[in-house]
Amino acid sequence: MFVAGVVAAVLGVVLFHVALGRTLRANAADRIPMGGRTKTIPRGSVAMRAAGAGLIVLGAGLMSTGGVLWAVMVILVGPVAAIIAVGLHNQRVRRSEG
Repeated sequence: MFVAGVVAAVLGVVLFHVALGRTLRANAADRIPMGGRTKTIPRGSVAMRAAGAGLIVLGAGLMSTGGVLWAVMVILVGPVAAIIAVGLHNQRVRRSEG
């Protein structure tokens, strides 16, 4: 179960970040709000993010048999990396504007 959880979590993180990458490229000149909608939403990115988030949660659940720490780490890896990516994107856009 633990290995299946790792595989599901890794696939989920990859899907989530591929969708995020598409969104960042589609909004290359625009800031991305942390809790809101972007100006341009690439086709299929919402479904990819939803599937990725579901796989991350499934993976965390399957890995929780090996300990709660693994589940918490998996749940935090995807969103923390996404927040960092959006923050860096917004900083780059801000620099290019002014």
